[in-house]
Amino acid sequence: MEKGVSLQDQQRFGEADSNDLQNKYNPDKIISDKKRNIKAAIDHICDSITADGYVRAATDYTWYKLMWFRDSSLISSALSQAAATFLKLDDKDMLADSFKARDTALKIIYKEWGILDTSKPKLASTVSMKLQDFEFKKLKNHIPARITSDGSLADMVLEDKRINDVAEAENPNSWLKQFDSVPLVLYATSEFIKGFGAEALPNGLREKIEANLAILSDYIINVYKCPCADAWEQNPHMLHSYSVGTAYGGLLSALKISEALGIKLDSEKINTELYGKNGIASFINEFFVKDGVLRKYRHEFGADVEEYPKVDASAYILFALIDKNHDLIDIKTYMRTMEALRENHIFKSTDGTKVYESAMPKRYDGDRYFGGAGWILLAALEASISINEGDTNRAKYVLGEIEKLVPKDGFRLPEQEPIDEVFLNPERESENDSNGKKPAMDLIWSSAEYLRAATAELAYMQRSGQESSMLRG
Repeated sequence: MEKGVSLQDQQRFGEADSNDLQNKYNPDKIISDKKRNIKAAIDHICDSITADGYVRAATDYTWYKLMWFRDSSLISSALSQAAATFLKLDDKDMLADSFKARDTALKIIYKEWGILDTSKPKLASTVSMKLQDFEFKKLKNHIPARITSDGSLADMVLEDKRINDVAEAENPNSWLKQFDSVPLVLYATSEFIKGFGAEALPNGLREKIEANLAILSDYIINVYKCPCADAWEQNPHMLHSYSVGTAYGGLLSALKISEALGIKLDSEKINTELYGKNGIASFINEFFVKDGVLRKYRHEFGADVEEYPKVDASAYILFALIDKNHDLIDIKTYMRTMEALRENHIFKSTDGTKVYESAMPKRYDGDRYFGGAGWILLAALEASISINEGDTNRAKYVLGEIEKLVPKDGFRLPEQEPIDEVFLNPERESENDSNGKKPAMDLIWSSAEYLRAATAELAYMQRSGQESSMLRG
């Protein structure tokens, strides 16, 4: 595809920036600026979370003022990873920030495990149900994607808008039924233990984990082949590669938690479900990989994987966090999928006369969400992948573009990048009109993914500086 980028767009998207050139050979200033942004991100994230661990997903968007399991778990894991990184580096400048991030990460998972513990009877009964059972597919038998502060389905009015998630309870195809919720709580818990040790868990939380870990593992095993909504609350009658991938990550996390806490778990059963002939790895590679690419979704019992859209950028979550070493998706499939996802960075004007490539990818081809602009959190996840792969120049560019979106009056990041109207998909979902045709302007998950990637970049810079000093010495 021929790609043209105007000089105006180059200046806007950071391909020519004199400040970057001036700072290029001043590593101390680069590190100082990065630390300042990271500190501000930690403060903003932590200050947005209540004392009991309730995560209001965004401060300015009505529906997002509820707590989303996916968001809160990934926010917790980003805080844990950042705090553990700075403690490992013994960075005195970041010591207080590390403790603040660690303590907030713990508050979030404590809140989540309290909700899982309350839901134990429901989840336990679900384990004995069959995939074909109509009752099994109803939302009321699962953890919903979002909850109120007390852990229940929402039925309330926020900013004069009625939110009635309770009405979804009997729906077998509810958009609130997303099976990444339980696996990501396990992932966030595992990352906390990895960073700070089992001894950092308070007794009350440890007791909840011990009482529920086996049931949650069985729940994941029993539901991952059941239709649900995807990471974007869409296609609830489909199976999704992202959801199956998080199930893989959840079971791996359960094994790690079990080992760290000495909890009895049927590890042979779990490993069979992970890698056996009919396990998750076999299932995702057989039913979601086509032409060497990890596809977005398929129908339940469908004859073939869906062709359009081909890929979904939720794969960045899997590649950055769940399957960093390519044990689930092999390296060839990973490379081909990443290549296909590059198209998600390409934006065309509605008449096709203008094209540019953004640092922020859209979720999938044809995305209409608020016009289909690029997502900050997905760009940050891609930057995390780039750092893991050693492509630090790409990570530096992407994070630099994200940092340009941080306002001067305090740290916050939007859901999507601002974009010229000429590049937006003219078809808008009707619900967007009620929010003034703009997405959340302070999405905490965006800030958390920036924190994760920026911390990894800073750690790389500091290690490189130490290695350079040793070589000079």
